[in-house]
Amino acid sequence: MIRARALYSGVLLALLFAPPASAQFPNARRLVRVPPPSLSRNTLRTHLGIDVASALLKESSAEQRQRGFERLGSIGSAQALDLLLKSFESGGAARSAKDRLIAVRALSAHAAVPAVRDFLVRVMVGVGSNPGRPEAIDGLIEDAAALALAHSGDESALTALGKVLCQPGHVADIASNALLAFPPRDLRPVVLGLRSPTRTAVAFFGKLGDPRAIPVLRQSVRSAPADVRSEAAVALARLGDRDTLELARYWLEHERSAEFRSAAARILLELRAPDAGRAVASLLTDEATRQTALELGTRSVIPELSAPLLRAAKAASADERETMFAALGLSATRDAFSFLGGALGTRETSSAAALALALSPASEAEGALDQALRTAGTRRAAVRASIVRTLSLDRTPNALPAALRELAASSDATDRAVFVQASALYATSDVPALLKQATPGELRALSRCALLPGLAPTLAERLATETNPSSREALSLSLASLSAAERVPTDVLLDLIEARGLAAPLAARALAIRDSRRLRPKLTSLLASDDVRLRSHVALGLGHSRESSALGMLERAYRFETDAGVRLAIVHALAIRREPARARALSLARDLDGAETVREAAALALTGAVPTTNVGGTESAWLDLTPADGSARVANPGTLRGALLLTASGLALPAFADPDGVLLLPALPSGPFELRLAAALRTDNADPRP
Repeated sequence: MIRARALYSGVLLALLFAPPASAQFPNARRLVRVPPPSLSRNTLRTHLGIDVASALLKESSAEQRQRGFERLGSIGSAQALDLLLKSFESGGAARSAKDRLIAVRALSAHAAVPAVRDFLVRVMVGVGSNPGRPEAIDGLIEDAAALALAHSGDESALTALGKVLCQPGHVADIASNALLAFPPRDLRPVVLGLRSPTRTAVAFFGKLGDPRAIPVLRQSVRSAPADVRSEAAVALARLGDRDTLELARYWLEHERSAEFRSAAARILLELRAPDAGRAVASLLTDEATRQTALELGTRSVIPELSAPLLRAAKAASADERETMFAALGLSATRDAFSFLGGALGTRETSSAAALALALSPASEAEGALDQALRTAGTRRAAVRASIVRTLSLDRTPNALPAALRELAASSDATDRAVFVQASALYATSDVPALLKQATPGELRALSRCALLPGLAPTLAERLATETNPSSREALSLSLASLSAAERVPTDVLLDLIEARGLAAPLAARALAIRDSRRLRPKLTSLLASDDVRLRSHVALGLGHSRESSALGMLERAYRFETDAGVRLAIVHALAIRREPARARALSLARDLDGAETVREAAALALTGAVPTTNVGGTESAWLDLTPADGSARVANPGTLRGALLLTASGLALPAFADPDGVLLLPALPSGPFELRLAAALRTDNADPRP
């Protein structure tokens, strides 16, 4: 295995340092190389600094060696850089992956120096890492090297990145990510590095959004392999090149390849061609292009999709159902709404149909919901859909008030749970009374409304005195509000953390905000936890700590953190803090972090922007956690079905389903979210009532 990796790296390096074949790109011109600035700094201070750094490199302590690497990088003289480069040699000072990461970061500011540049190219493609014992930190090292090369803007560095764009494997993605992070002022060096453009390379030019890439993309459409030609054509369409319209129509008529037909539909839709709808509809009938049609159908209003979708939806699998129903809702035809209204009455299709109606912008969707609200068998799903529709589109069906009165009078536990959840939105003043007399099932429904304006403090006060473990965990969603979390005693937070349930991350954030000498050992332990959610939430909390030493904790945590979500949380925390020294870690994240979200957050923080503490929004999550056997209830009434929703801001929000297995979490912030389902567990003190 090691021998094979070495052979691959050798071939790759031969390609990287070979003269570029500019003949493939006749418009590309060879640039005149500008020599790097002189690094002659033979001052006494520099000499003494190098002596100190050299002594540090010989220390057995990793922390001392890393200080030596950083000192040499800040000196930046030819002698200092030579010592840094030699530290990577066999038996050199860079003994571990952490050492190598710090040394590469120290070299990053000098990427335009030829020896440093050539070394960083080798690091970027994996030379120097141990293929027999890969470490998570190796990815941080490769990303840092690529970003340093792109940031330098050096002609040879950009040419090397262009060559890597055309290589197989993850190194091409690393180069693309770096060039997108620091778009080159001149594309010609990148183009000079290209040999045979790959899908990754043309996708890069499409994402770059630079019209200067049009000649390269057009040439790729003419001469590249099939999958690259289709990707290049789509990239051209995104750049507004209308010449791709005729090509797309030709592919639809004459090509049988799924690759070309999918690309053709994307092009027509991107350029808003009148025949785009028919093109997308034609993809739905072919199994090879079906997923592309569904994806496009959930992003655009395509009436032509309605008829083929209706035929396909009747036999759709559970995996495809939600996507198909969402596309039907967007198609906005009378037949689509009639079908979705009928699907509300079937247990297997009820949730998907209700969500599709809730999010459809067409006014006819409200008519279908009004009818469902008046019918006992569909009322519950329609009320949930009305909640989603009110929040997302600010439109509420006329029949909702009467439907809520029916649910309020029902003896069914799920009906009551849906009623109290709707009341939290439509009759906020009733919440204190409902909370006081709520059953455990109704309490869980009210807890899911903690993100609605003004409700978190009331729920947090209940959490402060609640003794039932399952109810505590449900009420912990109120901790998402910083002001509400202040009302919860520290011992309750510690209990929630020790339970290691869904409430632990938010409790850890609330605890970290109270950072003190007494709590510091616990917080230090949590910040080093194997659980990435605990690490990220402690970091978020430390952003609000009144202890100045919290800044040092965050800086140390960032240095070797391998999880992008935790690094993002650390950057958000640093953005909140006011110490000027935070700029060191933020600048490092802005320039050398491999995650785009982290770099963007760091760049904003350096401008003075502060992340919002308002966690509410207009989005909703609708999950159907019904058991695989389709039963509406679990056998054990003390068993809860829950989930953890990870928002784009990094918060982990706990929520538990109603007795029928449906979990509706309203008022989420905008942006993508991840879902972590919790195993069905019974707490020792679970209340037998639903």
